[in-house]
Amino acid sequence: MKTVPHLSVSLGAFLVASLLSACGVDTERAATNSATHSATTQFGTVEVPDRIESVVVIDGRRDLDIALAFDLPIVGIPVETEAPPEIPGPLTEPTRMLLADGVPELYPRNTVDLEAIARVEPDLIIGRDEVVEEIYDQLSEIAPVLPVGSTGTGVSWQQDVTTIGAALNLRDEAETILSEYTSRVDELMLQYADAIANTAVLPISTSEEGGISIGRDRVTSIVLEDVGARFASAWNDADPEIEYGPENVTAASDAVAMIASITSEQDLQAMNANPLWSGLPAVRDDRIVRTDKFTNDGGPLTALWTLGLVEKLYARS
Repeated sequence: MKTVPHLSVSLGAFLVASLLSACGVDTERAATNSATHSATTQFGTVEVPDRIESVVVIDGRRDLDIALAFDLPIVGIPVETEAPPEIPGPLTEPTRMLLADGVPELYPRNTVDLEAIARVEPDLIIGRDEVVEEIYDQLSEIAPVLPVGSTGTGVSWQQDVTTIGAALNLRDEAETILSEYTSRVDELMLQYADAIANTAVLPISTSEEGGISIGRDRVTSIVLEDVGARFASAWNDADPEIEYGPENVTAASDAVAMIASITSEQDLQAMNANPLWSGLPAVRDDRIVRTDKFTNDGGPLTALWTLGLVEKLYARS
């Protein structure tokens, strides 16, 4: 099931020009960064400064992941409106380090505040395509916009790394990022070949109500596919996603091991209160590797983090 965030844009397009003037931001970014090059995106051609000194990420998931992977100078991120993960995820520590370095949280996630973005005067904006498409013209008045995809739009993180690398003239860095992931996949496939072949696994997310869901488009699922995982039978019913209520979690009863995306200890307690869940073989035998739900959609850092989860999963065989 695809969810498109509802956006509340704090300023209308007709206010942007006056806002930028008041903030001292030149709407012609090329005037301040005269050396630019053209980059083609799904929303058109943009002029990107050759030297990037400040980047705002709009959504805080894959866009943040990719900006971190390229070591871009991030000057603004959204405030995560969901409960902070008590179970660490791939971006937990990088986000903590950004905040410790004084990078401001500009607005609550799922709400885009154009004034806050303009105030930090970015050279570049990176954001999820579903989000930036609705306000592309307003954002473009502030800085060039490079969109990235998501599992919901069917764009792989590898495609985004290639596209962003080309747009920023960082093709070698993009290749290094992709090669690191591919090499790690190959290593795990060789090291755990027997366990991969003989272990029925499932990647799941838990719900507050005590149910579970399986989605083929999530990063955890894609990484398991990349290493050649053997999936339990519930995988076949995910087209591309399926949800089971707390009374139907026994659909995962033939899974020997699971990667479980659980954001909070409260969610985990709700699951453990269900005897059908606690009676599952993977739960009973402690063959569950846990991460937070932000792992479901991300970029190269998330994929590498997930490979670490996969290694833990098979190392317990």
